[in-house]
Amino acid sequence: MNIESLGHLISRMGCCFFLAAMLGACATNSLAIRESEELAGQGRLDEALLRLESALKEKPTNAELRLAVAQTRERIISRQLQQIQEQLKQDNDKRQREEAQRPVIAEKPASTGLDKQINVDFQGATLLQICQVLYRTAGLNFIFDKEVVLDQPISITMRRMPVRDVLALILLSQQLEQRPINADTVMIYPNTPSKARDYQPLTVRSFYLTNIEAKTAASTLRTILKARDLVADEKQNVVVMRDTPEAIRMAEKLLAVHDMPEPEVMLEVEILEVKRSRLQELGLLWPSSLMLTPLASAAGAPVTLKDLTKTTSASLAAAVPTFGINARAENGDTNVLANPRIRTRNREIAKIMIGDRVPNITTTSTSTGFVAESVQYLDIGLKLDVQPTIYLDNEVAIRINLEVSNIAGIVQSKSGTQAFQIGTRNASTVLRLKDGENQVLAGLISDEERSSSNKVPGLGELPILGRLFGSTRDEGQKTELVLSITPRLLRNTKRPGIDQAEFSIGPETAMRPAAPDMSYFTEAVPAPTPPAAPGGVR
Repeated sequence: MNIESLGHLISRMGCCFFLAAMLGACATNSLAIRESEELAGQGRLDEALLRLESALKEKPTNAELRLAVAQTRERIISRQLQQIQEQLKQDNDKRQREEAQRPVIAEKPASTGLDKQINVDFQGATLLQICQVLYRTAGLNFIFDKEVVLDQPISITMRRMPVRDVLALILLSQQLEQRPINADTVMIYPNTPSKARDYQPLTVRSFYLTNIEAKTAASTLRTILKARDLVADEKQNVVVMRDTPEAIRMAEKLLAVHDMPEPEVMLEVEILEVKRSRLQELGLLWPSSLMLTPLASAAGAPVTLKDLTKTTSASLAAAVPTFGINARAENGDTNVLANPRIRTRNREIAKIMIGDRVPNITTTSTSTGFVAESVQYLDIGLKLDVQPTIYLDNEVAIRINLEVSNIAGIVQSKSGTQAFQIGTRNASTVLRLKDGENQVLAGLISDEERSSSNKVPGLGELPILGRLFGSTRDEGQKTELVLSITPRLLRNTKRPGIDQAEFSIGPETAMRPAAPDMSYFTEAVPAPTPPAAPGGVR
């Protein structure tokens, strides 16, 4: 064996060893990846990561193992995030269930002496004595106007009543009014207009309105609430009110119900005019006249009496109309369609005009001989006026006025002025339809039949042969108008709830928002034994 052959053998053996090493490494990598996938399929991602990391330590430069390690770590992180999200969701659901089962305890505002509940039994006590008892019991301070009568007897018996309501009823029975100074101090004064101006605090409020007019809102507030000072700014649609805070709050409730958007409806109208015409003319046109004209004896000379006395058949010229045959038939069918859509507000009139404006010239003459002409335009065609009324149950009442006009003819006066003869058809009705309901109005029919004949007297009256001695013309025209209307509600007013539509404003002399329901305080209180002192409280 020569040296060259030995070199080739060594090279081949080296390649074989290299390939074997490579195959062994691939087999090792494949085994580690396959074992890690089996562990991951069993949910043991942590063990699969350890198996891959141990294989990567042996071969840190292997790209396949690095990719497998990165994917496994990502799967572990995703699983941990999912577990955290599920745990948070469970905790949130548990907390919501606990809050739903937990009784709701409303926070009570800091109570004052006016909120303290007491039982009272005053028989013939004076206002001063009652206020002294309330001062000792509830810690209230009272300030009296100089015109308040303090020695007028008062009798009242109630149980479990807040001091605030007890004091309000006592003052109401004595025609007195109060003004809170602070939480524990009350000013008492006579309920008269002059004293109210002196003691009642006033508030100025501007109401910016969206739908209702400022003038209407001011009239409503002045009538219902007897508001003191009102200014309606129609330009900016604002109502400025100056009154007590209680009256301002009641005005807010009242305007909240009235300042609502106007209902609107879309009216889909289809107008169809069908016009059919028929004409038939059949027969023979016989000459209806014979005109004889004498001829002069000399060419170009006038006709003399001598020529008339010597008239013969050769000296007469005859003029006879032509003879002809009439055979004509015409049929016409015309459809005029209009499909307007008009949007209008509640109780507003919408007008539709489809046609022409025809000038009508009139002549006026004065005693001085001055003649003047004036032009007036007439609307000829189709005119439709609709006025919808929208109800809260989504029904629409529509008042319809329909007029169809055309020029029937032209009339000429002695002075030469022309005037038009107008033919009209009118229909007026009121419909009540639901939203989207269609209604068709038909029956406006105009039917004209005309027949005329031109016959030879006597011969034209024969039963069958009469058609040979005359011509007959039959003409018919029929017009029908059909109206279809469909309302589509775009916006409607919602019926307000009873809590918005109704609220108490107190007596007319001192309007204020309603007090709490006190029907359960009507239980009678037994008379104390022995009789109590002029004033008592428990």
